[in-house]
Amino acid sequence: MPRTAGPAGSVVPAEQLAAGKAFFAEAGLDVRHFGAIWHLYKIGQLMATDLNAVSGRHGLSIADFHLLGALMMRAPEPLRATDLAQALNVTNAALSGRVRRLASAGLLICTPDPLDQRSRPITLTAEGADRVAAIARDLETQGRFVRRFHALETADQMALERIAAALHTALARDFVATRRGDA
Repeated sequence: MPRTAGPAGSVVPAEQLAAGKAFFAEAGLDVRHFGAIWHLYKIGQLMATDLNAVSGRHGLSIADFHLLGALMMRAPEPLRATDLAQALNVTNAALSGRVRRLASAGLLICTPDPLDQRSRPITLTAEGADRVAAIARDLETQGRFVRRFHALETADQMALERIAAALHTALARDFVATRRGDA
């Protein structure tokens, strides 16, 4: 198959998909799902790059923004680290370093729970809320995905959101964390 160069010499996505499907079909595999998986994976990579660039202009990663946003949605109620980790689909270990760094930056606070000395519920600070709002505004005006999404017909926007929500909901059920008995 001839290769068509895209931006910066990259291969056109449709050609990459066709090559991948052909390879796996030749191996005897069912490739009906291949296009959806491949496109979603590649879109996820591109979105992460774009979202990290926008968040980075504010000194944060998109994962930091996601964490602070989860706290903002619960504000003013604090969130236990275990519950925050579950909401973000990360381990407590992965969360702890990020929480320490964001607390050092003054974007969140961890306050000892008087009823449970092991627990330090996490709360978003006013500075953290301001940073979340600033990044959200920039994502709206500078985010490439947002621009491409808004260029779609309204019916396609609604269909994309409906299909993505159905897949997200179904997959989330497959990955629900097991809660400890004392949680």
